Amino acid sequence: MQMAFHTIIEQGRKDLRTKYLHGIQCRAEPLFDAEVAMIQRLNFEVALVQMADFGEQLRRRELYFHAIGSGCSSIVLYVLGLTRVNPIQHDTYFQRFWQTSSGEPPLLQLVVDSIGRPGFGDVAQPKCISAHGMTRLEAIPSRVEALIGSIKITKLDQATLATLQAGDTEDIFQFHDQRAKWLLSQIRPTSIEELAVVTALEQLSHGHPDVLISYLEQYREILDTRYVTGHRASPESRHRLPVLFQESLMSQLRHLAKLPWNDTYLFIRDAAKGRMDDQHDLWKAAIGEMEASSAGSTESVLRTIAESSRWALCWAHHAANALTSYKAAYCRTHNRVAFEKVQEQLTESTEQGI
Repeated sequence: MQMAFHTIIEQGRKDLRTKYLHGIQCRAEPLFDAEVAMIQRLNFEVALVQMADFGEQLRRRELYFHAIGSGCSSIVLYVLGLTRVNPIQHDTYFQRFWQTSSGEPPLLQLVVDSIGRPGFGDVAQPKCISAHGMTRLEAIPSRVEALIGSIKITKLDQATLATLQAGDTEDIFQFHDQRAKWLLSQIRPTSIEELAVVTALEQLSHGHPDVLISYLEQYREILDTRYVTGHRASPESRHRLPVLFQESLMSQLRHLAKLPWNDTYLFIRDAAKGRMDDQHDLWKAAIGEMEASSAGSTESVLRTIAESSRWALCWAHHAANALTSYKAAYCRTHNRVAFEKVQEQLTESTEQGI
């Protein structure tokens, strides 16, 4: 198994040079090396080998798939082709995936285009993989790509953005219902990041409409723009409706309190569940570090982060879904015939119960 792990890693190092060119390679290689070191320190080599093998089995059976959840933050999984979220471009944090409070290997969530396709049930599924079938709308962009070729997202297409901004998204994954259409028309997204904001807001609106309303009314008063997506918002974009993401809060907490990555994850996780107060060991540790470094009003800053964690979502997950939605919108805008053909095929398969 160790030999298989080292083979995968060495191939990954070579693939870095094709996925990352020129200037950004100097950022990708240290990130890749740091993640590999963490996997080895945690003794998760077997889990990585199983993830890679499962993905390869799906490819051999021509079953399209992509990762969702915090596994999308991993540069190693990106290089292996298991996630489509570019961690350099989208500023994700691999620690969000590999750090687990149980000490067990993390669970990689995959969605597979299994509608009407044999072979999905024949793939041996390891414990570190959670795989389930795509919805009909989710499967459309993968099927269209199979017909027309891979869609590379480097610069977003203005015609596709115009379709999304107008809420003309009747058959687009995640954006087909009225609530999502309204959010698109309000935010008028111009990037994958802002599409992820829409999907996150839409998710909040279903289970926690009161939190969503309160959030939209009060976010300017309680949050600095550094908490929005990990970047400082430009002046012209501050009128948009941001959403908190756990990775951004982890990064801010780590910067202010100098806590180890695992502790920042546990702090945000417990805060999200309402378990964080001034008696918590991690609260005391954070306060101690912040006071020692003269970080300012430590109590109020820490309390803001803890309270904000209750609304925070997984950035890597929403970025992955936003990419799928954008590809679907692109396909419908520029390849309408193929889009409608695939849509009809998937509808027939669903109706036949395949």
